[in-house]
Amino acid sequence: MRAIHAKILELIDAGRAFAVATVADSVGSVPAKRGAKMILLPDGAQFGTVGGAKLEENVKALCREALREKRGSLRQFDLMFYKEGGLDSLCGGTVKIMVEYVAPLPHLLIAGGGHCGLEVAKLCDQLGYFYSVLDDRPDYVSQSRFPNARRRILASPDEFAAKEDLSAFTHALLLGYSHKFDTDLLFHLATKHAGWIGVIASKAKRIETMHRLKARGIPEEALARVVSPVGLAIGAETPAEIAVSILGQIIADVKGPKAGEPEPVEERDSTAS
Repeated sequence: MRAIHAKILELIDAGRAFAVATVADSVGSVPAKRGAKMILLPDGAQFGTVGGAKLEENVKALCREALREKRGSLRQFDLMFYKEGGLDSLCGGTVKIMVEYVAPLPHLLIAGGGHCGLEVAKLCDQLGYFYSVLDDRPDYVSQSRFPNARRRILASPDEFAAKEDLSAFTHALLLGYSHKFDTDLLFHLATKHAGWIGVIASKAKRIETMHRLKARGIPEEALARVVSPVGLAIGAETPAEIAVSILGQIIADVKGPKAGEPEPVEERDSTAS
């Protein structure tokens, strides 16, 4: 049991999506008792067991559905071949299986360790989001400045893109101190990073950046998905306010297309107490 829980923590820490099935309840003779767990990854890798045989094949199908639909389910199985709807089993018991979908935690690439980058990192710490910081200035990627960063990367955009797996980041946030830094990094991200990309910029800077990237051969469709200027329109001015506006936009992206829809206050869970 400790091994399966350790595996769950390992997968969460690695930012992996997975489904976990748990024997929530059982009656009579069943192959696995209450609390038994099985993990299924999107690539089909399995860890643990809920009993094997027909039961496990059905549970694996539920896990695949959970991974596809990004939601869990609760299902009862009768391990009785003679009962209508029962599995081809001689065990004779009944088992309830709870399947949970565990989404990968966001992992932000904070490109630019200045004032805004620092405030974004502080909010990520509160949200439990992973983040790594990229800058080509040593003082802005130091451990003392970003003690909780998963990684602190001292590199130019070209050096970074040449050696890093960009798929490790769910969101890339360009907060560079230099227009050249942002433009060079966006040149690589626009074609090599499939995730969300946001760039802090004025409208004039955005137009100029896109013009330069088009001149360097980046197709229009690749640039169309770049969010710039990044951040919700809340009148943010200070680095802390800008960070709130940016993380609000990222949270909406993480939660899904309906996350930004207004919700009556009385229907929300209270977090004030």
